[in-house]
Amino acid sequence: MPTVRLHLLFWSFLRIGASTFGGGMAALPIFEDELVQRRSWLTSEETVEAYALAQSVPGVIAINFAVLAGFRIAGTRGAVAAGIAVALPSFLVILLLAAVLFDQWQNRWIAAALNGLRPAVIALIVAAALRLGRRILHSPLLLALGVGVAALMLCRQISLIPFILAGAGGGLLVYALRQRGNTP
Repeated sequence: MPTVRLHLLFWSFLRIGASTFGGGMAALPIFEDELVQRRSWLTSEETVEAYALAQSVPGVIAINFAVLAGFRIAGTRGAVAAGIAVALPSFLVILLLAAVLFDQWQNRWIAAALNGLRPAVIALIVAAALRLGRRILHSPLLLALGVGVAALMLCRQISLIPFILAGAGGGLLVYALRQRGNTP
């Protein structure tokens, strides 16, 4: 585990929390940019693994991911710092919006501004999926599985939970088979 100063970790996750719009999937490219590209605290593979685990448990994906990544980077104190830092900007903005716009949610200007954010969020998600897919889906089988799962999810043929369970089970099976092959 690299030695990371907690104040740097806190500020990185605070910046992530302040620049993330659109929920958990939209946060992925921002997490990857800060933690993999800019800081080199995690690899792309570690980021995807932590992100998959963060989606597999109840709660806010961005906070779940921050806690897992913070723990991976700097232990328990890193998990606490990352979780608080990534949630703090959203908490403060929502508190401010609730106080200022309490009676204004139906305002056409506010509704139009919020609707304008949607295409940008979709673009962020697609860009992150393509960038991470190129790095992670190395074999034709993994690529075919990724495309197949994406197609089924887009067609709404099956919920996300079976995919998560099947992916975890498949990973455990591959690990067990590799371990069995390595034993004398």
